[in-house]
Amino acid sequence: MKQGIMVAGLAVLAAGMSFNSAFGAYTTKSNPDWPCQQILVPHMSPATMWTGPAIKGLDRTADPKIDDLATRIAQRRLPIDQAKAEIDAFAKAAGPDRKQKLTLLFALLFDKLDTERSQVLDGLMRFGRRQTEMASKIRTENQKLHEAQDKSTSPEQANDPSSPVSAAAKQLQWDLRIFQERHKTLNYVCEVPVLVEQRLFALAREIQNNMN
Repeated sequence: MKQGIMVAGLAVLAAGMSFNSAFGAYTTKSNPDWPCQQILVPHMSPATMWTGPAIKGLDRTADPKIDDLATRIAQRRLPIDQAKAEIDAFAKAAGPDRKQKLTLLFALLFDKLDTERSQVLDGLMRFGRRQTEMASKIRTENQKLHEAQDKSTSPEQANDPSSPVSAAAKQLQWDLRIFQERHKTLNYVCEVPVLVEQRLFALAREIQNNMN
C-alpha cells in the first residue's frame, strides 16, 4: 500500500508540473485563468486584415440578404473554397453598388466571427478556471493522503479499503484522472480561435479581391 501511495504522490507532483507548465507560464494578472500558450487577444481588429472602406458606423441591417450570406460563409462547416465561390458569385451579381455591398459583407462577417471567437475564448477561460480549481484540489488531497499515511499504525490498517488512507488515495486518483483527461483536449481547443482568425483573414482577402 505504501508503494501505491508513493506512486500516487509522484503522479500528483507530475500533474502539478504539467499544470504549471501548461497554465502558469501563460497567465497574466488580469487573466489568471487563460489556459493556452497563445497570447490572449480578446477581440480581433479589422485593420489587421482589411484595407477597404471603413466599416465603423455602417448600418448592419441595411440588407438582410447580405446578412444571410455573411452568416452562411462564417460557418466553419462550410468549406473555405465554397465560401470563396459564394463571395465571387455575390460580387459578380452586385451591380454598380458592388463596393458598398462587399464592404457591408465584410463588416457583417467580421462581427459574426469576432463574436464566435469571443464565445470560444469565454469557454476556454471557464475551462482554465476549472483546471486551476482541480489542481488546487489535487494538491490538497495529496497532502491529506500523506497525513493519513503518517497516522496509520500498521500495514493492515493502511490496506483496509475503509481506512482513511485508502479513501484518500482513491479520491486523489479519481481527481487526477479527471484532470489529465481534460488536459488532453487542451491543445485542440486552443486552436479553435486560431481557426476562426484564419477563416476571417482568407475570406476578407477574397472580398477585397472582388472590390474592383
